[in-house]
Amino acid sequence: IMVLDFILNSGYQCKKYWSENGWRYISKNKINCPFYWIKNNNEYFINDNNNLRKIISSFPACHICWYEAEAICNYFGGRLPTESEWEFLATNGGNTKYPWGNKMNQKLNLNYSGDICSVDKFECGDNYIGVRQLIGNVWEWCKEPIYPYNGFIIDPVYREFSYPFFGFKKILKGGSWAVPDILINSRYRNAQMPDCKIQFTGFRIVKDLLVDL
Repeated sequence: IMVLDFILNSGYQCKKYWSENGWRYISKNKINCPFYWIKNNNEYFINDNNNLRKIISSFPACHICWYEAEAICNYFGGRLPTESEWEFLATNGGNTKYPWGNKMNQKLNLNYSGDICSVDKFECGDNYIGVRQLIGNVWEWCKEPIYPYNGFIIDPVYREFSYPFFGFKKILKGGSWAVPDILINSRYRNAQMPDCKIQFTGFRIVKDLLVDL
């Protein structure tokens, strides 16, 4: 529903919400709504996998590119989480392997489970403070581009799979319903170009709080 609010309030036509590269991207490609969204009789629908459906307010944003995620966060006065912030939540401050504990929980929306679902489902996957669906459902964009971890050594056999994309591809965390659970852990890094929107990509908004000490 936040994406719909962004659209209806001319977010795609308002340059101030977009980065320079993001504005150039949507202007060049004449983008005025997310991928698979269509407007019919002044109402928006999603045509996903040839299945036309109405916008479901409790479903996460999906097939959203990084540029769009950044602009929508700006519109709501927030930002995308950094990778370290996301991992902090997903490991309970580094104390667990997963948001819910240390053993894999397959009763989540992953492992080709069927489709995206409402964000209020799968309470069993909550972290210790109640943050839900950090794992599964849709991938979540992070703020920064991918760079190697400290001590990273390039394998010459796979050099072209990583080195050329450092600093360009953006990080995605948490997996989605359309990946096997063997790929799922709180530190697994997916990375895609910022215009990618075809891998069940979504996001969550972070807001900085000013605290008097």
